[in-house]
Amino acid sequence: MKKLALSLLALTALSSASAAERFGFYLLGAQYERDTNATDAFRVGLGLPVAGIVQGTGVLGVTGNVGWLRHTRALNGDGTGTQPYYGVGLGLSSALVSNSQASVSGLVVYPHVLGGANFGLNDRWALFAEASAGANIYALGASSAYGSDSTSGVAPGFGLRLGASYRFR
Repeated sequence: MKKLALSLLALTALSSASAAERFGFYLLGAQYERDTNATDAFRVGLGLPVAGIVQGTGVLGVTGNVGWLRHTRALNGDGTGTQPYYGVGLGLSSALVSNSQASVSGLVVYPHVLGGANFGLNDRWALFAEASAGANIYALGASSAYGSDSTSGVAPGFGLRLGASYRFR
């Protein structure tokens, strides 16, 4: 039994050690991507938290996303070349804006399809460009001394992500 457990541990370590991992930055966030096999990858992203006070109004917001990617071909052996991919994702955004007279809060869920490409510079660095399209499912609420109101709905959503990534395994 002990040998079986050690063998499974060794196989797990070897299989995860061979998986490529990338950390990247895009215009307003960061992402971590891990290959699950030769063609597929799982990605988690976090938008840069927005917080501040502008002329007496406080703002707080954060975004996050998960995605599954299918690479249509590998980069060259030296890491250069173009690697197209497609996939699906799910984004979540939240924001709160408040001052002494009113506050507004909102939540948006963004299921989407995506397509893009990695442009390998060398065996570690790549640039990427990605476009997405889906539905923004939103809920918004506002309140002030005069009353409160809320609304929800669905609207078309589109996204563009440009950035750089570093492969560390």
